[in-house]
Amino acid sequence: MPNTQVRSVKSTEGVNRAQRSQRKIMRRFVLSLLMLLLLGVIVFLLVPSPIEPAQWSVPTAPSLQEPGPWQNNNKLSSAQLVTDAPQSPEFITFDKEGQLYTGDSDGKIYKIAFDAEGNPQKAQVFADTKGTPNGLKFDFYGNLIVTDIQKGLLSINPSGSIEVLADQVDGKPIYLANELDIAKDGSIYFSDTSNYGRVTFSEIAENKPHGRLLKYDPMTKQTTVLLEGLYFANGVALSSEEDYVLVAESYHYQLTRYWLKGPKKGTSDIFASNLAGFPDNITRDEQGRFWVGIFTTRISFVDQMHRNPWLAGTMAKLPESLLSGASAPAKHGLVAEFSPLGELTGSWHDPIGSLYGVTTAVNHNGYLYIGTAPGGSQGVHRVLLAK
Repeated sequence: MPNTQVRSVKSTEGVNRAQRSQRKIMRRFVLSLLMLLLLGVIVFLLVPSPIEPAQWSVPTAPSLQEPGPWQNNNKLSSAQLVTDAPQSPEFITFDKEGQLYTGDSDGKIYKIAFDAEGNPQKAQVFADTKGTPNGLKFDFYGNLIVTDIQKGLLSINPSGSIEVLADQVDGKPIYLANELDIAKDGSIYFSDTSNYGRVTFSEIAENKPHGRLLKYDPMTKQTTVLLEGLYFANGVALSSEEDYVLVAESYHYQLTRYWLKGPKKGTSDIFASNLAGFPDNITRDEQGRFWVGIFTTRISFVDQMHRNPWLAGTMAKLPESLLSGASAPAKHGLVAEFSPLGELTGSWHDPIGSLYGVTTAVNHNGYLYIGTAPGGSQGVHRVLLAK
């Protein structure tokens, strides 16, 4: 055989040996990687969960497609932007002159006036709590009463001066003051959402009640606990007769009623259950109807966790940063309307998702004003109500 052919055969054999060697190295690398991943999974499963989830047989969510009060529509799809100065206007209220007030997650509280034709003017900063103002309502004296999730229950006078009314109850901190309503006698009813002190996926997965309904008496300056054991206590609203107060339990899709007068005084029951999503804030209009912002429609994965404590406990081991998407609001705007008897009389939707993450709906002067929270669309919106 000529030398050139011998060299060619040897060269080919060398290339083949090199390729086989590379494939062996690659197989060993892949096998090692798989073993490492398998070991990681085993360790992850063996590590104890930071929570002990409670099982809950979650009722099937109401259908948004079938005929009924939850059925899809486009009533919110034509929403008009009022102002985008507050990016996350959690709650909305109005003063006696009809000016709109709302807070933002950076601590600022904005005031928006309207011209003679009802057009919104440029938003002005009214006050800055240096916290996170959520609920807002004016008292009889013109002070803006605020529930701030970082600062507690606050009072802001017309000049913008801030006073802390309550940040403790029974010698313990008010962990997460959220929403409020004020009675004719000046009593302030407000929610302390959770002793977790923050919104966390672990609390959803754990499925245990950590919230409270509180009352502040302006005469004695004392705060008392009315209800404990609430599943993420949120929106608060008094009935028109002030014989009961409602509090939203977001994580159990229900509105709970606490009786203030009558034979049931001091007791509680369920006002509305199995809502089509996570109820947030509650407002009452002049007709006595309640409007409930639904932050997000039901999340099937969350309902599955409630039915399967092992799955919930396993998910709680993951870093919060990886779980934020699991509880993000669906891009579907939703508001529910209830009668004073707890009957769902209608729902308002934006299935397009231009307006979503709804926290508040306020029926005022011919419009339904909509607020949102971080994770949802930004700014205050409004929809013209049918006459």
